[in-house]
Amino acid sequence: MIVKIIQEYSLNHNKIRLINIVKYNNELVISREDSIAIESPLEIRLGYHKGSFQTLAITLCSPDEIVDLVYGQLYSEGIISHCSDVLSIQVFDNELGLIAEVILLKSIDYNKYLNKRHGMIHASCGICGKTEIDDLLTFQYTKNKQPIKSLSTHEICMLPEKLCQSQLAFKETGGVHACALFDKTGELLLLKEDVGRHNALDKLIGRALLQKLLPLSNKTILLSGRVSFELVHKALISGVTTLAAIGAPSSLSIEIAQANNLRLLGFVKNTGFNEYCNGKIR
Repeated sequence: MIVKIIQEYSLNHNKIRLINIVKYNNELVISREDSIAIESPLEIRLGYHKGSFQTLAITLCSPDEIVDLVYGQLYSEGIISHCSDVLSIQVFDNELGLIAEVILLKSIDYNKYLNKRHGMIHASCGICGKTEIDDLLTFQYTKNKQPIKSLSTHEICMLPEKLCQSQLAFKETGGVHACALFDKTGELLLLKEDVGRHNALDKLIGRALLQKLLPLSNKTILLSGRVSFELVHKALISGVTTLAAIGAPSSLSIEIAQANNLRLLGFVKNTGFNEYCNGKIR
């Protein structure tokens, strides 16, 4: 019998720190306390038993919900397919940052993924360090099925306000990204924040995996910023029907969305949005 032990990261960390600053406003100079977003290194190590691990990646992230982040990254990288592929995750701190040690089933061949990323994967760029970008460009996604019900124009325009109301860390710091998952009626199901756009989406996918929500068919993901190619890649891996964003999509993200029947929306606000792909099967 396989027993899964997950030790959540609870080392008195959160993603916000208070510091003293000097604020200049017109002719006024004010000393005050300010909230800033914490950015911390995270090393993800994989192995089959305690004491024998190999480094998969080093990323910069908000130091909270690390287990969700690890599950999401392993799932979106194609290393795991189910929660049961992971025997345990232990997260701890050292003088350099956070370390997540993941023990996998011996049937999971992770060695082929170890050399695809070199150096630091920065919070702002999810594919920095990838040596095999062709793997992303030629990935065989499961084709999205026609959605049973798409959100109406009015429902889509309501999403940014729902996202904004739940962005607690952003309200305090202005320094984190967010992504949110909505059901087919526009109800908010999940929201994750992180200093990295890709980390926020990995945290959301990881939590969805743990809650047995995958694939995310007939659901919508809303991003707080722009849409890069790898965010579309992760969205397609999750099986979501619609990917929407407050910002703009890149040309490559539009091409991949079109090829894989993903409805892609940009510049979403309360007055309207741009539709770049309608998600209809051609």
